[in-house]
Amino acid sequence: MPGPAAQLDAIVIGHVDYGEADRIVHLLTPNRGRVSALARRARQSLKRFGGSLDLGNRLQVMVRRGRGDLDHLDAAELVHGRPHVRDDLVKMATAAYACELVGAVARAEHPEPRLFGLLDVALLVLDAATGPTSPLMRMGLEAKALAFAGLRPSLDRCVRCVRPLEEGPIVYRVSAGGVMHESCGGGGEPLTPADARLLEEALRTPLADLVDRDPPGCSRWVLFEHLCWHTGRTLKSRALLASVE
Repeated sequence: MPGPAAQLDAIVIGHVDYGEADRIVHLLTPNRGRVSALARRARQSLKRFGGSLDLGNRLQVMVRRGRGDLDHLDAAELVHGRPHVRDDLVKMATAAYACELVGAVARAEHPEPRLFGLLDVALLVLDAATGPTSPLMRMGLEAKALAFAGLRPSLDRCVRCVRPLEEGPIVYRVSAGGVMHESCGGGGEPLTPADARLLEEALRTPLADLVDRDPPGCSRWVLFEHLCWHTGRTLKSRALLASVE
């Protein structure tokens, strides 16, 4: 039998229809990390949840622990609905990618306040942007999410010999965890020391300050590949974002 209800701050990071009328909602919370909850009659009664369970929405929810990994969602109050994101295809694709990205590195039943705050800021920045956002903002999000999850890429010196990057051609090698000299062995994505410095700067710079910055000259998906390698996961939303970014 489900336990007592608890109130949580949450962001919707995904959902899947269940049965004829229900929906399983995937949430990111600061106190419990990833939480999955069954919203009964969510597809049947607009009065109960309305559009509050849309992807990227920030909510206050009442959740009761259930059996196994699936909780019960009793109520959801909309805090921020990201209205300007839903009017723009590129913003929608970026928001979906942000939710899936952060959800991929967040842990279940473990506090994730930094990842929650990062995703909330990313969605707020997207909603407030008056034009297309630079791929560098998305790369900054990737770098920060990896760092907060303990997978921070090495960007300021060779991951193998730790010498400065200016000493010869360099590559980004995801299996090694970051940037290395080509002479230190193995292949990788070619980049310049300036590219590496820009990625390091994106890691340290607030997302709002990256919205209109030019991206690096190297592949714009090196940090995505880093995430896939070190988590063993890929992101379905990447294909749509790559087609419109």
